[in-house]
Parts: sequence; structure tokens; C-alpha cells
Amino acid sequence: MEIKTITHYSKDYWKCVRLRDKILREPINLMFSEEELYLEHDQIHVGVFENEKALGCFSLVPVSDKEIKMRQVCVDSDQQQKGIGEKMMKYCEEWAKENNYNEISCHARESAVRYYEKFGYKTEGKLFREVSLPHMKMKKSLD
Repeated sequence: MEIKTITHYSKDYWKCVRLRDKILREPINLMFSEEELYLEHDQIHVGVFENEKALGCFSLVPVSDKEIKMRQVCVDSDQQQKGIGEKMMKYCEEWAKENNYNEISCHARESAVRYYEKFGYKTEGKLFREVSLPHMKMKKSLD
């Protein structure tokens, strides 16, 4: 298994888009638009691969010079409960530290809040709706 940053619009990027679509979008009857995907050109994309297959992925968006936002986090349904998510969290934190960020934020689906709490994320504010589902803003300090 390999975790690596991937280039926007690369072959590996499109594998991760298909995975995100399957795990995050199809269950709520949403599809990515060409514009949405084009606007990801300035994000840092990370994929988990084994034998050329995308097992998991996430993207990072700089919020400020000290905060990075993690988004579009998913692991293939047949690969869940195998520690891939935990490896992705560790990779994200190491990447953030190496690139001088000291805080990671995310908008977690309500169903994933407990998962992020296991990794030290704290909730901020109240539930809000995003892509038709309840979400919670969460942050983790890397100091």
C-alpha cells in the first residue's frame, strides 16, 4: 500500500474522483460537475493505492498560512476497518507539519464526528448543512 500526493487531472486523480463519487456522492444522489473538479486544481490531492487501485483519498486546501482544511475524505467500502483511515490521518498530519501548518480543520459529516474525535479533533460551533447532510466543523492543533 502506498500513500502519495497526486496531480490534479492525472490518471490517479481520476481514480480518486471515481472513489469519492462512489463513497461520498452516489449515496446522496449528487454528482460532481466539471466546474467543481476544475476548481480543485489548487488543492493538494492524496491517494492511497494498492496495485494501481485507489483504496482511499482526501484533499487539502490552505485556509491560512497556519491552517489547512482536509476535505473529501473517504475509504473504499470494502477496505474500511483495515486501518487505512488511520494511516491517512497520520499522513495528513505529517504533511501539514512538514509544510508549516499547525492546525487541520474539516467539515465532518455528523456520522463521522466520533471518528475524528478519536484522532484528537474538537468540534466547533453547531451542526450545519452541507451537500444536504448535517456537518460539524472540527479542528485539531498540531502544536
